Amino acid sequence: MQAGGPFYRVELGRRDGRISTVASVQRKLPGPASKLNHLMSMFSRHNLHLTDLIALSGAHTIGSSHCGRFSHRIHNFSRSSSIDPTLNPAYAMELRQMCPENVDPRIAINMDPATFDTFDNAYYKNLIEGKGMFTSDQQLLTDARSRATVNLFASNNAAFGNAFAQAMIKLGRVGVLTGNKGEIRVDCSRPN
Repeated sequence: MQAGGPFYRVELGRRDGRISTVASVQRKLPGPASKLNHLMSMFSRHNLHLTDLIALSGAHTIGSSHCGRFSHRIHNFSRSSSIDPTLNPAYAMELRQMCPENVDPRIAINMDPATFDTFDNAYYKNLIEGKGMFTSDQQLLTDARSRATVNLFASNNAAFGNAFAQAMIKLGRVGVLTGNKGEIRVDCSRPN
């Protein structure tokens, strides 16, 4: 727990699939421009609810993203505005400096401009300030269905931590293989 964050017990006995490809995973993960209705639909297929979605999005408090995943928000957003109007203007300028037009899209920057190496509720505070890197992040504040939970998590780190831990436990139960499906790997990085 170098970055901090809540403690939760990881359930044991989960079997791994025998095949794992980037393509098979990408189709099941939400994209950075996903709209809330799409995200809710994806999550509900796995018995994850709106609070789970909002809590799990808080993982964006650590880590980095490639410029190409959000550059459409800071360059040529629309005919009437080159920058997404839901972005904090000063933050948008910072992003433009780090990710100018035609930059290598693989260049990565921190997703949380405040506490990028600490697992905390700064992600939600950033959303309130218009500093959500992805469309899928920022809309959690702009959509009335999720706004109250964002505000709660922004003001209460313990509430975020508890919700995150519960959501991770539920996420760990998604797609569990049983019986003769899958395998228990000797080395987690590759099939037996």
